[in-house]
Amino acid sequence: MLRTALAGVAALSLALLPKACTKQPPPPPPEVDVAPLPPLPSGATTPPIWAPPQGPVTASPPSSGSATPPVPTASPDLVKARAAAEAKDFKKVKALLEKKVKSGKGTPEENQLVFRACTQTKDKACAADVRAKHPDDIGDGSGGP
Repeated sequence: MLRTALAGVAALSLALLPKACTKQPPPPPPEVDVAPLPPLPSGATTPPIWAPPQGPVTASPPSSGSATPPVPTASPDLVKARAAAEAKDFKKVKALLEKKVKSGKGTPEENQLVFRACTQTKDKACAADVRAKHPDDIGDGSGGP
């Protein structure tokens, strides 16, 4: 009996609530004029690829004496000559570097490669020219450093 009385009181209290507290449907959304989107292009295109900007590279002066100087990169001919020497293609080594070494503009490594190529191909005149121009780079004369 107590239950029915409580249920009746709850129903009565709900009926007496003001209309603002009761659940109402949400207001309709405001109308917005939306322009239709343009159609997509029919041809397949690739999107652009981002690349970092390439500006001039500025070298900062060394801040202290502990910084090591940058290592110079090898010339393309030297890289090819190294590969040819490893493949024991000494004629190619001579073709790539002999002119530069005989003119006195070769690096110590280039001088050694040409001297080794001259000795391997038994070209005594070439070996003598390289030895005369670059005695410090040739070493003991065995064709290697």
